Amino acid sequence: MLRFTTPFVLPLALAACSADPSGVSDVGSVENPAYEEVAGSVRAVNYDPIDEELILSINGIHGNDSSVTYTRRADLDSTVPGYEVYMQQSTPADRHFTALFAESNDNRVIAGAVIDGGNNGRYYGGSYYSRQGSNIYSPYTDNSQGEAQYFGTYAGVTNIDGRGDQLLDASGIPSNLGRPAQADRITGIILLNADFANGGVDGQISNRQLVDDTRGINAQLAANDILLTDGVIAEDGTFTGTAEFETQTNTPIGHFGGIFGGNQATSVAGTVFLEQFDGPTGTIEGEQEFGVFVLTRCGAPGAAAACSGL
Repeated sequence: MLRFTTPFVLPLALAACSADPSGVSDVGSVENPAYEEVAGSVRAVNYDPIDEELILSINGIHGNDSSVTYTRRADLDSTVPGYEVYMQQSTPADRHFTALFAESNDNRVIAGAVIDGGNNGRYYGGSYYSRQGSNIYSPYTDNSQGEAQYFGTYAGVTNIDGRGDQLLDASGIPSNLGRPAQADRITGIILLNADFANGGVDGQISNRQLVDDTRGINAQLAANDILLTDGVIAEDGTFTGTAEFETQTNTPIGHFGGIFGGNQATSVAGTVFLEQFDGPTGTIEGEQEFGVFVLTRCGAPGAAAACSGL
């Protein structure tokens, strides 16, 4: 069931970013630097992929605290290959949040997306990306065109209900009151093309599938790839652009943003916010998605095997 159509977003308090040389952020010191159109309600992130710890600060009703520690759910990682799953729900009546995070192979960039399943007419969701460590970045220049490809897996969280199998027992909540829902997850593959000589970036998200697909729309998703278009790379290696359906070009349905990291831009992390995802003739109204990608440049150590054919 689709519960809520608009993420409840309060103004973000943006601040200068700092980073731990080990690649682990300190909570409270790293405000969300992501592009406003994709940041949503996420205010600050402390993600430690080594110790598998995630603490999020969200502008909204969120676990009865300003900074909330999420539970690592490694048993669910296989449902969103390439990403770590974290969940949080304090009591059966509280919102249930699902977060997907990853760090790049070179430890230079991280990104993640989070959403709750909704309650009382609203949901909170957003995404985050940043460069880690000593802030190393230089554009790719190893060929005369400065062009590079990044390929790998994509994952996301949506405002469409999943099965609810991870919710706390809500049998004690009176039947006439609304109960929290559990957000569905989404998977796919992504190819990102970057032109560092001219400062452009675009891409395509394919093979998109909901993990639970309680609405039976996976065939629609598979038939409607998402294009990332009109991307512009800034001098600092950040980029932003718009998203559209491959079957309906020049009609924006969302935005994307991200950041390159490493010498010769060995890695990239970014996120996507979609206000539609089942195609221009889809049957669902008000569907929304926060997606994430963390990729290694083709030709760099740790790149996806499929890069050999690109």
